[in-house]
Amino acid sequence: LADGLELADSWAVDAHKTLNVPYDSGIVLCKHRADLTAALGMSGSYIVEGKRRDGMYYTPEMSRRARIFELWATLKYLGRQGVAELVAQLHNRALQFRDEISATDGFEVLNEVVFNQVLVACPTDALTEVTIKCIQSSAECWSGGAVHKGRHAIRTSIMSWATTEEDIHRAARAYADSLEKAKSQV
Repeated sequence: LADGLELADSWAVDAHKTLNVPYDSGIVLCKHRADLTAALGMSGSYIVEGKRRDGMYYTPEMSRRARIFELWATLKYLGRQGVAELVAQLHNRALQFRDEISATDGFEVLNEVVFNQVLVACPTDALTEVTIKCIQSSAECWSGGAVHKGRHAIRTSIMSWATTEEDIHRAARAYADSLEKAKSQV
């Protein structure tokens, strides 16, 4: 998943998705400080500039709450090995879901599953849209819609550290049951 990462000049990560920290816990790493501060920094005649690093030049707003605390605490608790295990577990559950859903007639996986996202489509956009509604009303799992290369898809995100193999079986069954229900409505 991270092959070649060291070659990037910058990258951004949504810590919320993987670590279940608050929504606004994004991370930006940039090799060139001047580029980052030019993109995000504020200026104005009333701003007093000092010699020390000021966080307002590195975020999209000047005043902010201590967003980093929840992220720091999560990373501190998990440690490097814990984060690696979490990422591997989410990926393994996504691969399991891909395999189970691929074995179900009427579904096609549209993406290469490189992390925790699986895009699934039915034979027609209309059937996909109705299947999404049936999945959402099933109370087994929740998935939303997306459009991928012009095709309607079911966007499946494996996001919780607590997701088990049995949860994936149940979700795949809910998809299959929802597809059958949707066929009678299209």
